[in-house]
Amino acid sequence: MADVITTVGKNAVAEIIGGLNTDTFNMLAVGTSGTAAAATNTALAAECTGGNLAKVAATVTTTTANILQLQHTWTASATKALKECGVFNNTADTLLARSAFSTITVDSGDSIQITYKITVS
Repeated sequence: MADVITTVGKNAVAEIIGGLNTDTFNMLAVGTSGTAAAATNTALAAECTGGNLAKVAATVTTTTANILQLQHTWTASATKALKECGVFNNTADTLLARSAFSTITVDSGDSIQITYKITVS
């Protein structure tokens, strides 16, 4: 799995630290593109919007002092070959992080849980 913090995500975090932005990165999305993750990404390459796999507000916690964890379980209503996931802000338009991974096929009725951890170091 290749994880990337995006340039637009880094810019948004810098604005949050400086008090210029009040966004919260609490949304998870999955997609079907195997395109490699890159810092220049501003969206998932093929984000799922149907099949009960649309972008959602995740459960957000910290696992240790410097690790942010976002987690959500989807139950698919259509068969999809998932190959990517991403972390978005609360307005769902700024991509903080993107991961591309080997294909995980979910059939209608299957559940998939994504846990995305971001280490601040």
